[in-house]
Amino acid sequence: MTRSEAVNFLLNHPVQFAHMLGFNKLIESLHDEWIKDMMLGKDDATLQGHRGSYKTTCLSVALSLIIILLPNAHTLFMRKTDTDVKEVIKQVGNILKDPHTLYFVRCIYGVDLKLTVDSSTEISTNLCRDIKGTSQLVGVGIGSSLTGKHYDRIFTDDIVNLSDRISRAERERTKIVYQELQNVKNRGGRIYNTGTPWHKDDCFSL
Repeated sequence: MTRSEAVNFLLNHPVQFAHMLGFNKLIESLHDEWIKDMMLGKDDATLQGHRGSYKTTCLSVALSLIIILLPNAHTLFMRKTDTDVKEVIKQVGNILKDPHTLYFVRCIYGVDLKLTVDSSTEISTNLCRDIKGTSQLVGVGIGSSLTGKHYDRIFTDDIVNLSDRISRAERERTKIVYQELQNVKNRGGRIYNTGTPWHKDDCFSL
């Protein structure tokens, strides 16, 4: 496969790539558009869907493809708790280590993909040539400090949950953190939200 063929395949057929990785329940007619928008969209956006619609799976695939195809972009990933974050960061790491991923990276860059940072909250690879020192992907829980941090892409996933339904204080806390993300987003950057609304006055009302 040539470099351009590999790039075009990952950009235009991300669900076929996901099927190679074993995510066989993703549907091309629906999830291709979700993943493409997560990767390439320009404006802030929100994807609301019911549980079991594979939003988070699509997000894991998209985060992996951003690391590969936009290696100098810096991405923040936020979920409700640190434990929730680790689950997705681990899945992204597994995708990047998969033999199919390694094949595509070799076709595109002519090098073997190596994870230079591989922790429960951060991932970076030898594809990144940015000198800032920030990892390509950083995961945080909603209670983490964001002071002084800046990212090109920010993804929130399920930062609204049952706690927001039963607690007004939690709803307000979530809103404050979400509003702070506008200051964390770099100029020309983007915030993309996925989740399920739980209350008429929760963060999705923003």
